[in-house]
Amino acid sequence: MRIANPRNDVAFKKIFGDENKSEILISLLNSILDFKDSNRMINDF
Repeated sequence: MRIANPRNDVAFKKIFGDENKSEILISLLNSILDFKDSNRMINDF
């Protein structure tokens, strides 16, 4: 089984673009942007 490369636009949209997976996207953004405590994103968009 091949694993999708998240650096590819199509794969990124497949992994993070679904509304049901918004929690994963929020977690990724919090990590990349180094948001902590009260600055963290917690709500769906």
